[in-house]
Amino acid sequence: MIQSGRSVILQAPTGAGKTRAALAPFIEAFFQFPPERFPKQAIYSVPMRVLATQFTQEYSDLADRHQRLFLERKPIQVRIQTGEQPKDPTFVGDLIFATIDQSLSSALGVPYSLSLGRSNLNAGAFYASYLIFDEFHLFPVDAKQGGGALTTTLQLLSRLKGLIPFILMTATFSSGMLNELARRLDAEVVTVPPEEYTMIAGRGGKRPRQRTYHVHDAPISARAVLAAHQTRTIAICNQVKRAQALYEELRQQTAGTGIEVMLLHSRFTQKDRKEKEERLRREFGEEREQRQAKSMILVATQVVEVGLDITSENLHTEIAPANAVLQRAGRCARYPGELGHVHIYPVPEKEDKKGNSRPDYLPYPRELGEKAWVSFQARDGMVIDFQEEQRIIDEVHLESDRRLLAAMDRQAPLLWDSIYDALAGDRSQRRTLIRKIDNITVLAARDPDDLGNPFQAQGFGLWRGTVRGIFQELQEWADAAGDPLAEPEDTWVMKTLTAVERNPDDPTRPIELLWQEVTDADMLDEASIVVIHSRFCAYDDEEGFRIRFPNENPWASAPGDFHIPNSQGRFSYALESYQEHIGNMIRIYRQCFQHRLAYVNARLSQQRALPGSDPLPPDGLDRALRAAIALHDVAKMDRRWQQWVRLYQNGINEPIEDADFMAVHTHWDPVDPRCEAAREAADRKVKRPPHAGESAVASARIIAQILDGNEPLIRAVITAIARHHSASAHSFGDYALHPAAPDAVVRALNLAGFTQQSPDLIMQSPNIDIEDYFSERIFWQHMLYLLIVRYLR
Repeated sequence: MIQSGRSVILQAPTGAGKTRAALAPFIEAFFQFPPERFPKQAIYSVPMRVLATQFTQEYSDLADRHQRLFLERKPIQVRIQTGEQPKDPTFVGDLIFATIDQSLSSALGVPYSLSLGRSNLNAGAFYASYLIFDEFHLFPVDAKQGGGALTTTLQLLSRLKGLIPFILMTATFSSGMLNELARRLDAEVVTVPPEEYTMIAGRGGKRPRQRTYHVHDAPISARAVLAAHQTRTIAICNQVKRAQALYEELRQQTAGTGIEVMLLHSRFTQKDRKEKEERLRREFGEEREQRQAKSMILVATQVVEVGLDITSENLHTEIAPANAVLQRAGRCARYPGELGHVHIYPVPEKEDKKGNSRPDYLPYPRELGEKAWVSFQARDGMVIDFQEEQRIIDEVHLESDRRLLAAMDRQAPLLWDSIYDALAGDRSQRRTLIRKIDNITVLAARDPDDLGNPFQAQGFGLWRGTVRGIFQELQEWADAAGDPLAEPEDTWVMKTLTAVERNPDDPTRPIELLWQEVTDADMLDEASIVVIHSRFCAYDDEEGFRIRFPNENPWASAPGDFHIPNSQGRFSYALESYQEHIGNMIRIYRQCFQHRLAYVNARLSQQRALPGSDPLPPDGLDRALRAAIALHDVAKMDRRWQQWVRLYQNGINEPIEDADFMAVHTHWDPVDPRCEAAREAADRKVKRPPHAGESAVASARIIAQILDGNEPLIRAVITAIARHHSASAHSFGDYALHPAAPDAVVRALNLAGFTQQSPDLIMQSPNIDIEDYFSERIFWQHMLYLLIVRYLR
């Protein structure tokens, strides 16, 4: 179904093999299908980091096993991209497991993983890939305003339907929502019928697994957990602080009993979390003979809701929305033949701003928590199977799902305004379009310079509200008590990072990292990375990262490797003529990237994708991209640019002898001091003019001729060329091309497959507003631009 171009909404119980079902079509097509039949890249979006980590490990092995059947084919490159493991910030892997924050921010042109200048780099990968959204009911959502990652994803998919295949997967979504989404997205709903569920629950001839639910009146406690404990127990709290407190209480009460207690939440280092998860898979896994501990209790937060393939005899959980409770219950009696008990507790109360005590449902909506409590209370003592789970989901979530869809419809124009603002570079829209309570990467150091590359340093993703609370708590302490023993340089509490690209036209210039002391909590509203002074930070492999007032054992983040010191990476450049540069780029595009555009290129020529226009010409997208490659650096043949190049090359004792040699790259070695000295000397004599917008304007008539007047493609190419160094570029300056430029352009066009193009079409610095020729505020036009600019950059 997927391989035929249809999209799917898959609902199946935990343990039914949804992930394998979603990936099998891609892995098979990757090795066996021509590129125009199925996308050669897949982006697998998940709501939690733990899922991305687990799936990366598991499906790297699956892809390797499949590749061994096709030894002549290149293997699938499996990558991970999360806030804590930014292993693929530019989305170049064949199969990418990413959190929804990472993938959706990239699709919207405001990626968390890249600087503002490079923010248009990743979106093209999203719009040309096979898209998988796992546990999508857990994506952030603003039910009242119709915003958040869930609704933004659905809005984007409503425009992509029929163009690229996608699959939405969940174990817990209301029937009304599933059917309505299928209608809106033109997707096929695939569910598990009762008889198939019985087969899954009783796999291998065993009796079906069975879970009995119990509802308790008092909040979760160590005493209640221990009273029901057999050999394996899981206890889940909604907040890290409560999980840490329950863990401490259990440790005290189990001392000397032989019962081991483990804590797992999101604030462990990657190394420690990996070790804990590996141990959990062994101690709570299906293969009982591999277990080493006789008796064990796991205390955790939502990180175990999905992904971890573990089981228990008793699972204790604070009340949460029904879909979350049922996800957690999937870690109890998970395997055929097992009998388990799920214990549900009310959340503790907390005083609000008015001094009233209310149940503390955070981070979940109060309404869903309350309705879930009523629904489970009515089933106290019952055995609940998959069909009954669906009834609970409908009882608790159906009405809110209907309201969400209504809000989504009502707010659609405003939401699309936010999407277009994001695509124009407005990062503040991430809070509307992805999550209001988004995460900030928190680092720890005495001196921020000790962190090396902060984008790669060891850190933790904390909710923005949590970081605000930490700042306010530490600031109040500092104001009240201070630290008489602190050195002057240690009086700061928290700093936020800003990365500034000095010159988007010069990729050899490094990004400047600016650390600014946080003096007001509002400074955190747009922050993506902060550092807390290490004297306030503590960490160990039992309790994880936590804030402490100045302590004797401060903890600091491990520094990141500084392998990305400038906007394009620490690259060396060879002296290249215009023809050589274009020829090399065309060769790399055809060898490495053309296959990734083949599917969407074919689909765009088969259907009326652009409202109000005919389908694109056959190979229209490919032709547009080759034109963009051939013409993107035309304005580097400006007289001043060529004068600067010759001054620079003379400075490194490698002069250019040919007066008609149109150089676009110099010989540059970032570790050779001669290069830096020559650059500074040349800069003092001649100021290199910008070239991106100028190249777009100079080439506009040639672009129009190559693309036979197809306006959406023409606008997309002009926009891509103008913004191939900076996503926010919107203007151009005067330029005067060298007399040798027209001949170089003709030769470059021939290398790109275009003949008989007249150099007379090159425009000489017209008096126009370039933004009038950019892609319009229409999704499909913007998508064409993003597809082109990705592979141009």
